[in-house]
Amino acid sequence: MRRVGLGVLFFAWLYGVPFLFVVGLVRRVSSPYVPTHAAARAFGSTTETLLTTAVVLNLALPIVGALLARLARDNYWIRHFAWSPAGVVLIYLVVALAGSLATGPLFSWTPPVGLGAG
Repeated sequence: MRRVGLGVLFFAWLYGVPFLFVVGLVRRVSSPYVPTHAAARAFGSTTETLLTTAVVLNLALPIVGALLARLARDNYWIRHFAWSPAGVVLIYLVVALAGSLATGPLFSWTPPVGLGAG
């Protein structure tokens, strides 16, 4: 059973974290139609939550997985989690590159409402 748990943890990091980043980045650079200021703030808040969750999980899941694999003395998953720090750095670099190519800041920024319309 512990092998299944470690596998779920590993694949949640390997596929789930990049998925959260992609969804968050797509939402961040999109301009959805929202009828009210409150709806726009809710959309931005959800986007911020997705990106923050992805950042935290990208660091936490490999560390927790490596510790649990070592505690379980499961060499198969120890080998899988051994290279995960390189994957963590790679994911952060890709997100940083995407952030540098974006038209505005990706985290913790809300555009002003009603200013400078023309």
